[in-house]
Amino acid sequence: MDNCEEYTNYWETKYFYENEEYGWAMDEFSGYYDSSSPDGAASSTTSKNIVSERNRRRKLNERLFALRAVVPNISKMDKASIIKDAIDYIQELHEQEKRIQAELRELESGKSNRNPANYDIFDQELPVLLRSKKTKVDNFYDSGGSRASPIEVLEMKVTEMGEKTVVVSITCSRRTDTMVKLCQVFESLKIKIITANITSVSGRVLKTVFIEADEKGKDLDELKGQIEAAIVALNDPQSPMSM
Repeated sequence: MDNCEEYTNYWETKYFYENEEYGWAMDEFSGYYDSSSPDGAASSTTSKNIVSERNRRRKLNERLFALRAVVPNISKMDKASIIKDAIDYIQELHEQEKRIQAELRELESGKSNRNPANYDIFDQELPVLLRSKKTKVDNFYDSGGSRASPIEVLEMKVTEMGEKTVVVSITCSRRTDTMVKLCQVFESLKIKIITANITSVSGRVLKTVFIEADEKGKDLDELKGQIEAAIVALNDPQSPMSM
Protein backbone atom coordinates (compact mmCIF):
# COMPACT_ATOMS: atom_id res chain seq x y z
CA MET A 1 0.00 0.00 0.00
CA ASP A 2 2.89 2.37 0.86
CA ASN A 3 4.55 1.63 -2.49
CA CYS A 4 1.33 2.46 -4.39
CA GLU A 5 1.00 5.75 -2.54
CA GLU A 6 4.65 6.63 -3.17
CA TYR A 7 4.24 5.74 -6.86
CA THR A 8 1.17 8.00 -7.12
CA ASN A 9 2.98 10.88 -5.38
CA TYR A 10 5.93 10.48 -7.74
CA TRP A 11 3.81 10.91 -10.87
CA GLU A 12 1.74 13.71 -9.32
CA THR A 13 4.93 15.61 -8.51
CA LYS A 14 6.50 14.96 -11.92
CA TYR A 15 3.28 16.01 -13.71
CA PHE A 16 3.07 19.18 -11.63
CA TYR A 17 6.65 20.25 -12.36
CA GLU A 18 6.48 19.44 -16.08
CA ASN A 19 3.23 21.36 -16.55
CA GLU A 20 4.61 24.31 -14.63
CA GLU A 21 7.80 24.39 -16.70
CA TYR A 22 5.92 23.99 -19.99
CA GLY A 23 3.43 26.72 -19.09
CA TRP A 24 6.21 29.13 -18.11
CA ALA A 25 8.11 28.49 -21.34
CA MET A 26 5.00 29.15 -23.46
CA ASP A 27 4.27 32.38 -21.56
CA GLU A 28 7.84 33.58 -22.01
CA PHE A 29 7.89 32.71 -25.68
CA SER A 30 4.57 34.48 -26.26
CA GLY A 31 5.86 37.57 -24.47
CA TYR A 32 8.99 37.80 -26.60
CA TYR A 33 7.34 36.88 -29.90
CA ASP A 34 7.51 39.72 -32.42
CA SER A 35 4.62 39.39 -34.84
CA SER A 36 5.80 42.40 -36.87
CA SER A 37 9.11 40.79 -37.85
CA PRO A 38 9.33 39.05 -41.23
CA ASP A 39 10.09 35.59 -39.93
CA GLY A 40 7.96 35.93 -36.79
CA ALA A 41 10.76 34.64 -34.47
CA ALA A 42 12.41 36.13 -31.39
CA SER A 43 16.00 37.32 -31.52
CA SER A 44 18.86 34.92 -30.77
CA THR A 45 19.62 36.75 -27.51
CA THR A 46 16.05 36.32 -26.33
CA SER A 47 16.12 32.63 -27.27
CA LYS A 48 19.30 32.11 -25.24
CA ASN A 49 17.72 33.83 -22.26
CA ILE A 50 14.68 31.58 -22.50
CA VAL A 51 16.83 28.44 -22.69
CA SER A 52 19.00 29.59 -19.78
CA GLU A 53 16.01 30.39 -17.59
CA ARG A 54 14.34 27.12 -18.55
CA ASN A 55 17.45 25.17 -17.51
CA ARG A 56 17.63 27.08 -14.23
CA ARG A 57 14.01 26.28 -13.44
CA ARG A 58 14.48 22.65 -14.44
CA LYS A 59 17.37 22.31 -11.95
CA LEU A 60 15.27 24.00 -9.27
CA ASN A 61 12.39 21.61 -9.93
CA GLU A 62 14.74 18.61 -9.78
CA ARG A 63 16.00 19.74 -6.38
CA LEU A 64 12.45 20.29 -5.16
CA PHE A 65 11.57 16.82 -6.39
CA ALA A 66 14.51 15.33 -4.47
CA LEU A 67 13.42 17.27 -1.39
CA ARG A 68 9.88 15.98 -1.82
CA ALA A 69 11.19 12.41 -1.90
CA VAL A 70 12.86 12.54 1.53
CA VAL A 71 10.37 14.63 3.55
CA PRO A 72 7.77 12.26 5.09
CA ASN A 73 4.82 14.66 5.23
CA ILE A 74 4.13 17.03 2.34
CA SER A 75 0.92 19.04 2.82
CA LYS A 76 0.65 20.51 -0.70
CA MET A 77 2.41 20.23 -4.05
CA ASP A 78 3.38 23.89 -4.53
CA LYS A 79 6.98 25.01 -4.03
CA ALA A 80 6.32 27.13 -0.94
CA SER A 81 4.59 24.25 0.87
CA ILE A 82 7.35 21.76 0.00
CA ILE A 83 10.07 24.08 1.33
CA LYS A 84 8.04 24.93 4.46
CA ASP A 85 7.36 21.24 5.17
CA ALA A 86 11.08 20.48 4.73
CA ILE A 87 12.03 23.25 7.18
CA ASP A 88 9.48 21.97 9.70
CA TYR A 89 10.85 18.43 9.30
CA ILE A 90 14.45 19.55 9.87
CA GLN A 91 13.39 21.54 12.95
CA GLU A 92 11.60 18.45 14.23
CA LEU A 93 14.80 16.42 13.78
CA HIS A 94 16.77 19.04 15.69
CA GLU A 95 14.24 18.96 18.53
CA GLN A 96 14.45 15.17 18.63
CA GLU A 97 18.25 15.39 18.73
CA LYS A 98 18.06 17.82 21.68
CA ARG A 99 15.70 15.49 23.57
CA ILE A 100 18.01 12.52 23.05
CA GLN A 101 21.04 14.52 24.18
CA ALA A 102 19.14 15.66 27.30
CA GLU A 103 18.25 12.05 28.10
CA LEU A 104 21.89 11.01 27.69
CA ARG A 105 23.03 13.79 30.02
CA GLU A 106 20.43 12.70 32.55
CA LEU A 107 21.67 9.11 32.37
CA GLU A 108 25.28 10.22 32.82
CA SER A 109 24.25 12.36 35.77
CA GLY A 110 22.44 9.40 37.34
CA LYS A 111 25.57 7.25 37.04
CA SER A 112 27.73 9.86 38.76
CA ASN A 113 25.26 10.17 41.66
CA ARG A 114 25.29 6.47 42.56
CA ASN A 115 26.03 5.56 46.15
CA PRO A 116 29.69 4.40 46.43
CA ALA A 117 28.68 2.02 49.21
CA ASN A 118 26.89 -0.13 46.64
CA TYR A 119 29.95 -0.57 44.41
CA ASP A 120 31.36 -3.54 46.39
CA ILE A 121 28.08 -5.46 46.13
CA PHE A 122 27.87 -4.63 42.42
CA ASP A 123 31.46 -5.83 41.83
CA GLN A 124 30.69 -9.12 43.58
CA GLU A 125 27.47 -9.78 41.66
CA LEU A 126 28.71 -8.73 38.21
CA PRO A 127 30.90 -11.82 37.49
CA VAL A 128 28.00 -14.12 38.44
CA LEU A 129 25.63 -12.24 36.13
CA LEU A 130 28.13 -12.31 33.28
CA ARG A 131 28.69 -16.05 33.63
CA SER A 132 24.94 -16.66 33.65
CA LYS A 133 24.45 -14.54 30.55
CA LYS A 134 27.35 -16.25 28.75
CA THR A 135 25.84 -19.67 29.48
CA LYS A 136 22.52 -18.62 27.98
CA VAL A 137 24.21 -17.19 24.89
CA ASP A 138 26.32 -20.33 24.40
CA ASN A 139 23.22 -22.51 24.69
CA PHE A 140 21.51 -20.35 22.10
CA TYR A 141 24.40 -20.75 19.64
CA ASP A 142 24.61 -24.49 20.26
CA SER A 143 20.92 -24.86 19.43
CA GLY A 144 21.48 -23.39 15.98
CA GLY A 145 20.88 -19.71 16.68
CA SER A 146 22.70 -17.00 14.77
CA ARG A 147 24.92 -14.33 16.24
CA ALA A 148 22.72 -11.51 14.91
CA SER A 149 20.12 -10.94 12.25
CA PRO A 150 21.49 -9.41 9.03
CA ILE A 151 20.26 -6.08 7.71
CA GLU A 152 17.62 -6.59 5.02
CA VAL A 153 17.48 -3.43 2.90
CA LEU A 154 14.10 -2.90 1.24
CA GLU A 155 14.88 0.47 -0.33
CA MET A 156 17.76 2.95 -0.43
CA LYS A 157 17.68 6.50 -1.79
CA VAL A 158 20.65 8.85 -2.15
CA THR A 159 19.71 12.35 -3.30
CA GLU A 160 21.20 15.85 -3.36
CA MET A 161 19.70 18.72 -1.39
CA GLY A 162 21.42 21.91 -2.46
CA GLU A 163 25.10 22.10 -3.33
CA LYS A 164 26.68 20.70 -0.16
CA THR A 165 24.08 18.38 1.35
CA VAL A 166 23.32 14.75 0.49
CA VAL A 167 20.33 12.90 1.94
CA VAL A 168 20.42 9.12 2.45
CA SER A 169 17.16 7.31 3.19
CA ILE A 170 17.24 3.56 3.98
CA THR A 171 14.21 1.36 4.64
CA CYS A 172 14.89 -2.06 6.23
CA SER A 173 12.94 -4.93 7.69
CA ARG A 174 12.77 -4.65 11.46
CA ARG A 175 14.95 -7.36 13.00
CA THR A 176 17.10 -7.84 16.08
CA ASP A 177 19.61 -4.99 16.48
CA THR A 178 18.69 -3.45 13.09
CA MET A 179 18.72 0.10 14.47
CA VAL A 180 22.08 -0.39 16.16
CA LYS A 181 23.60 -1.96 13.06
CA LEU A 182 22.43 0.89 10.82
CA CYS A 183 24.18 3.33 13.13
CA GLN A 184 27.34 1.20 12.95
CA VAL A 185 27.20 1.27 9.14
CA PHE A 186 27.39 5.07 9.01
CA GLU A 187 29.94 5.26 11.82
CA SER A 188 32.27 3.06 9.75
CA LEU A 189 32.19 5.50 6.81
CA LYS A 190 34.38 8.61 6.63
CA ILE A 191 31.53 11.08 6.16
CA LYS A 192 30.37 14.25 7.90
CA ILE A 193 26.88 13.66 9.30
CA ILE A 194 24.81 16.83 9.84
CA THR A 195 21.89 15.09 11.51
CA ALA A 196 20.20 11.69 11.46
CA ASN A 197 16.80 10.27 12.29
CA ILE A 198 15.60 6.69 12.72
CA THR A 199 12.02 5.47 13.15
CA SER A 200 10.25 2.11 13.29
CA VAL A 201 6.76 1.66 11.83
CA SER A 202 4.80 -1.47 10.85
CA GLY A 203 7.72 -3.88 11.03
CA ARG A 204 10.04 -1.57 9.11
CA VAL A 205 12.91 0.68 10.12
CA LEU A 206 13.49 3.99 8.29
CA LYS A 207 16.81 5.80 8.75
CA THR A 208 17.34 9.24 7.21
CA VAL A 209 20.81 10.80 7.29
CA PHE A 210 21.80 14.30 6.15
CA ILE A 211 25.45 14.31 5.03
CA GLU A 212 27.74 17.27 4.36
CA ALA A 213 29.46 16.91 0.99
CA ASP A 214 33.09 17.97 0.56
CA GLU A 215 34.25 20.87 -1.61
CA LYS A 216 34.64 18.69 -4.70
CA GLY A 217 31.17 17.21 -4.22
CA LYS A 218 30.43 13.54 -3.77
CA ASP A 219 29.36 11.10 -6.44
CA LEU A 220 25.96 9.72 -5.40
CA ASP A 221 26.55 6.30 -6.94
CA GLU A 222 29.93 6.07 -5.20
CA LEU A 223 28.39 6.98 -1.83
CA LYS A 224 25.58 4.47 -2.33
CA GLY A 225 28.15 1.80 -3.18
CA GLN A 226 30.13 2.56 -0.01
CA ILE A 227 26.99 2.23 2.12
CA GLU A 228 26.03 -1.05 0.46
CA ALA A 229 29.57 -2.40 0.96
CA ALA A 230 29.46 -1.43 4.66
CA ILE A 231 26.13 -3.25 5.06
CA VAL A 232 27.53 -6.38 3.38
CA ALA A 233 30.60 -6.27 5.63
CA LEU A 234 28.43 -5.91 8.73
CA ASN A 235 26.26 -8.85 7.67
CA ASP A 236 29.34 -11.06 7.19
CA PRO A 237 29.86 -13.16 10.37
CA GLN A 238 33.63 -13.23 9.74
CA SER A 239 33.89 -9.44 9.38
CA PRO A 240 35.39 -7.45 12.31
CA MET A 241 32.39 -5.10 12.06
CA SER A 242 29.97 -7.89 12.99
CA MET A 243 31.90 -8.98 16.07
